[in-house]
Amino acid sequence: MERRLAAILAADVVGYSRLMGLNEAKTLAALKAHRRELIDGEIASRGGRIISLAGDGMLVEFASVVAAVECAGAIQAGVADRNRGVPPDERIEFRIGVNLAEVIAEGGDIFGDGVNVAARLEAFADPGTVCVSSAVFNQVRNRVAYAFEDLGPQRFKNIAEPVHVFRLGPAGTGDPGSGPASDAVTLRPPEKPSIAILPFANLSGDPEQNYLAEGLRLDIQATLVHASELFLIAPATVARYRGGTIPAEQAGREMGVRYILEGAVRRRDRRLRVTAELTDVTARRIVWAERYDRVLEDGFDVQDEIVAGVLKGLDVKLASGQRWLLHSSLKSLQALDVFYRGLSRFYAGTRDDNAAAREAFEALTRVQPDSPVGPAYLCFTHWVDAFRGWTHSRARSMAEAERWAEKSVSFRGNNGLAHIVLSSVHLLNRRYDEALAECYRAVELRPNCPTANCYLANILHYCGRSDEAVARVEEAIRITPVYPPWYMTVLAAAYRDSGEYQKSIAAAERGIRMSPGDHDLKVVLCSACSLAGQLQRARSVAREIVAAEPGFSIRSYLESQAYREAATLQRLSEGLRLAGLPE
Repeated sequence: MERRLAAILAADVVGYSRLMGLNEAKTLAALKAHRRELIDGEIASRGGRIISLAGDGMLVEFASVVAAVECAGAIQAGVADRNRGVPPDERIEFRIGVNLAEVIAEGGDIFGDGVNVAARLEAFADPGTVCVSSAVFNQVRNRVAYAFEDLGPQRFKNIAEPVHVFRLGPAGTGDPGSGPASDAVTLRPPEKPSIAILPFANLSGDPEQNYLAEGLRLDIQATLVHASELFLIAPATVARYRGGTIPAEQAGREMGVRYILEGAVRRRDRRLRVTAELTDVTARRIVWAERYDRVLEDGFDVQDEIVAGVLKGLDVKLASGQRWLLHSSLKSLQALDVFYRGLSRFYAGTRDDNAAAREAFEALTRVQPDSPVGPAYLCFTHWVDAFRGWTHSRARSMAEAERWAEKSVSFRGNNGLAHIVLSSVHLLNRRYDEALAECYRAVELRPNCPTANCYLANILHYCGRSDEAVARVEEAIRITPVYPPWYMTVLAAAYRDSGEYQKSIAAAERGIRMSPGDHDLKVVLCSACSLAGQLQRARSVAREIVAAEPGFSIRSYLESQAYREAATLQRLSEGLRLAGLPE
């Protein structure tokens, strides 16, 4: 028997017995025509494999969950089109369910709860519709051109846990690869005022000025991240709404926030025009709008006025209780320009962008050495290099990160980034109380920062407070539904160390689907499977780890794990040893 992850599509004909009773020959002929002229081709073109056929249904396996959902949608759309002009009582309609799960393959068949869930989803679906599980939804919601309706958790016969169900909507309402589908699942806004700042438009007619619009938007974002009474969606999530093709109300519903801030920037020589408007998604109205005409040197005044208008409209305050802002120490147009160029690359999340941002922030420290702005962002670029392995010397990058972080916190006020870096340094040195204190300070200064929240989760996990770690990761993911794979590493490890092995396995698998080559996630998956008693799978993952890193050893790996409690480290060691990894 072989275990593998698969997308399972289950389909059947609605009212098959009734149709056969009315006209057996006609029903069979119509069903065969649907299969020959539509269904089989849609399955084959997307790499599907038909597992079994019954008179009124089929079970199909796909290696790609996106392919499975697109196939299901195409089948329903094609069947609906073929039914045009057919009397309602003679139409052949399908119900379809799609699930993503590990299956057991033997011979040409597949088995397991994942198959059963797909069948239950199919039976639950209305005629002509597709229902998918949350496992499917989480993987495809931003990658297919379909809408989704949240039907909530549902209990199915002989399935132990409730299944969260989503219904596929009409095709053509989304934009795969660029953002959530129109009418996508609506998230409930948090209790506190919630906002997302969409990418600002550059109306200058010169693409070289994009950095100005992006820098201004991210500077406003960097200021509002300190608002303790505000829930702010992170930049990585809103980036998909670039271009202004999705209305503010729709974007707000998709991200689960009440307010959307939009803006546009136009530069003419040394003149700057900025327009901004704040939309209340719930009330469906613009609650604040303003236009600013300034000379370029006054760009920060515009930023201040926009932030003040938003804070007033939302009735919130900054975490520090003060209106002193980090950027207020930048005094020249040159400093402003360099800062915006760096900031426009800072959140992009790639190695090259991180390097470009660092060059800009290094220039900023030379242009204005008495400002905390350059050191605050500069220390973080070095930390990101070390954290993500984008450096030839991790020790050198961490030393640079620590040096600039210490410089940042020596100035009056800072934006909290340096505290994340210092907490990491303390964790590496096994100074747990100092690491927690620094990271709590970072979250206090940056309550809406997903990185601060998830790194605090990481430290809590190493300190043996796994339940708190899980809650912090979930908070980070709510702030930025588009998150990096290391969030899943923290979540999977926290679940594993709290004894919730199945949840750990699910989180690790999710992360590996996001980043198939992630070594840390595979080690967590291996250890979780081993501790859960799934030794066959644990040993299979162990072989993958050694194949990718022939020099891997349990001893060297454990040395990198900064656990406070020796018992946790010992349990992890035993799990890896049982999986067959080399000592």
